[in-house]
Amino acid sequence: MWSEARCRIAEQAYGQWLSYLRLHQDLDAAAAPEDRVTAQHIGAFINDLQSRIAPCSVAMMLGALQRMLEVMAPEMDWDWLKEASSDLKVQATPSRDKRAHMVSPEQLFELGIKLLTEARAEESENNHYGATKGRDGMIIALLICCPIRMANLLEIEVGRHLVFDTDRYLLRFADEETKTGDAYVGELPPELAPWIDEYLKRHRVKLLARAEKPIPTPRLWIDRWGKPMMEHSIRDQIEKRSRDAFGPHIWPHLFRAIAVTGLVDHTPEEIAIAADLLGHSTLQTTQKHYILAQGTCAQGRRSEAAKGIAL
Repeated sequence: MWSEARCRIAEQAYGQWLSYLRLHQDLDAAAAPEDRVTAQHIGAFINDLQSRIAPCSVAMMLGALQRMLEVMAPEMDWDWLKEASSDLKVQATPSRDKRAHMVSPEQLFELGIKLLTEARAEESENNHYGATKGRDGMIIALLICCPIRMANLLEIEVGRHLVFDTDRYLLRFADEETKTGDAYVGELPPELAPWIDEYLKRHRVKLLARAEKPIPTPRLWIDRWGKPMMEHSIRDQIEKRSRDAFGPHIWPHLFRAIAVTGLVDHTPEEIAIAADLLGHSTLQTTQKHYILAQGTCAQGRRSEAAKGIAL
């Protein structure tokens, strides 16, 4: 059974495929799904994707299309399409240099608290800037403590995913809501609880009130127009706030590498919990894609040592 996130990816990939065929006047509405798929069309589709999105995204899109076609036409042999997707994964290289944008988890958490503190001082009855600053600080602080994927960050609902337990808040997602198909539970630190309370009772309430026709919503993140935030809005705000603070911007998915790299740099003996931190089914996935300890804090410590010797 596919998770909700995997379903969305497969639907998006198939939608991209149909849009490509329609744009190039190759979409036969009466044809069966498998009859529209030819090596020539797939090759042109790949070229079109490569002109618009990153190599890793192209490989992911083709793999999702292949899985969708396997469901729609299980009697067909789709091994050739699976091999094409695998080849693209091998060829894909990261589209961004993560190391140039890395900071420590502590810096991100401090940025979140700094924005929340400034929001408290700037908030007034006549503008929404303090509320949006508090919201952005809350997003950053929460995400570095529980570096969940964007799909889950976007869909957090108060009382369903964000719940209070004794002295702290938890983030909980059912197995059908995660990419891996495994349930996720993450603990937010107790010191963040008062800030979450303040966001819920003040900043979020003020943002909700800005809607022309306020509609009750359990969604945690609210935009300046009083509506649930869209993915691009969350991404833009994180990148803007981090660019203002650090120079190089930080995108939401990089929080995952920063969190686990910080764990390895500071407490390498706890590497076994890294997979749980990111919601991975195995530690191998974490080690392969997210641990960059050789080039971040550890490198910084070596540099400081070298300066001491030089002096």
